[in-house]
Amino acid sequence: MEHWYVYYKLPAAELDATLPVMRALLAAVAAAAGIVPRLQTRVDTPGGVATVMEIYPDITAPDRFAGQLQSAVAASGLPAALCAGRRTERFRAL
Repeated sequence: MEHWYVYYKLPAAELDATLPVMRALLAAVAAAAGIVPRLQTRVDTPGGVATVMEIYPDITAPDRFAGQLQSAVAASGLPAALCAGRRTERFRAL
């Protein structure tokens, strides 16, 4: 089982306006993959830049999930600059 962490940065001033798109993305992933993702942001915003973290826990079929996530991101309406800056890290329990 894997846990995926996707993070990216955006100007802190744009965070509130982008939140509805981010939340819709997570809802689409939840519906497609049957998981309960979480959305978090760093407590501090150094240089006026916010870091956003999407957390996707308990991924049992990583290859299938990768396609579901990619499809959801493509359909999300997230700005291209945010999509290009997304970084994914995958973890599993030892």
